[in-house]
Amino acid sequence: MNYDVDDLLVFLAVVEAGSFTVGAKRLGIPKANVSRKVSRLEQKLGVTLLERSTRSQNLTEVGTRFLTHCKRIREEIDLADATVSEILHSYKGTIRIGASVTIGQQIIKPVISSFLRKYPDINIELSLANHQVDLIEEGFDLLIRIGDLDDSRLIGKRLGSAQRKFYASPSYLKLNNEPKEIGELCNHHLLLMRMLGSDNKVELISKEKKEIVQLNPRLAVDDFSVVKQATIDGEGIALLPSYMCKKAISNAELINILPKWGMSDIDVYVLYPKHRAKIPKVKAFLNFTTDTFLKKLSR
Repeated sequence: MNYDVDDLLVFLAVVEAGSFTVGAKRLGIPKANVSRKVSRLEQKLGVTLLERSTRSQNLTEVGTRFLTHCKRIREEIDLADATVSEILHSYKGTIRIGASVTIGQQIIKPVISSFLRKYPDINIELSLANHQVDLIEEGFDLLIRIGDLDDSRLIGKRLGSAQRKFYASPSYLKLNNEPKEIGELCNHHLLLMRMLGSDNKVELISKEKKEIVQLNPRLAVDDFSVVKQATIDGEGIALLPSYMCKKAISNAELINILPKWGMSDIDVYVLYPKHRAKIPKVKAFLNFTTDTFLKKLSR
């Protein structure tokens, strides 16, 4: 069956944009042209890919299956373009990156400008979210993820591991006795990352043993930056990644308490589809990310 690959890519753009109007704007062509290309594709295939109404559009069952192949075709086109780009050492285009809010704020934000200055023809779309996303389905080039890997379709490169320790401010400890044993934590205001677990039971480890401890937080929030600031403000004791507390410790804003105890170290990975690292723009950011995390997570 012969059909225009450009029509296929226009269909993909419309689905990803959520509407013909937004898709046309992203493609920089008139909406009527976009509608005509999608209709032509449907006629060639002999099926309806998108059910349209004046207010919405929905993929049909066959449209959903066809979309998967469209994404693969687009990736092959990108790789074909990359073959030429590699020869010319051309670093240009847009990179879509996903990361958690904390990783984005604490590690990527301070250094992203230096990457943009080094590669003036590369644009970055950075999406920060604490929920897990599907790299392939959502069209990311790279994902920076904490914890176990669970997608065999992706390559995972370990960037390091993050320690999680107990911290409090001098002002809090001035008004409250510093705990010397983890059993004393129940007598203190605790500030926790909500995603540690809905029941607030946390496995704490030292060199000698492990213990499951029930931590009842005064503040539970899904952003480590908020937890850290509340800790600096003297609101209680927090479990925080050590990499985000280095500056606060050097400025005497935070103190590591119960130093023998903490949660187990958690690995940090950058994930990308197989063969994606061959694309120069992705390879450039991959190398940049590796160097950045090596410095940030060093102890």
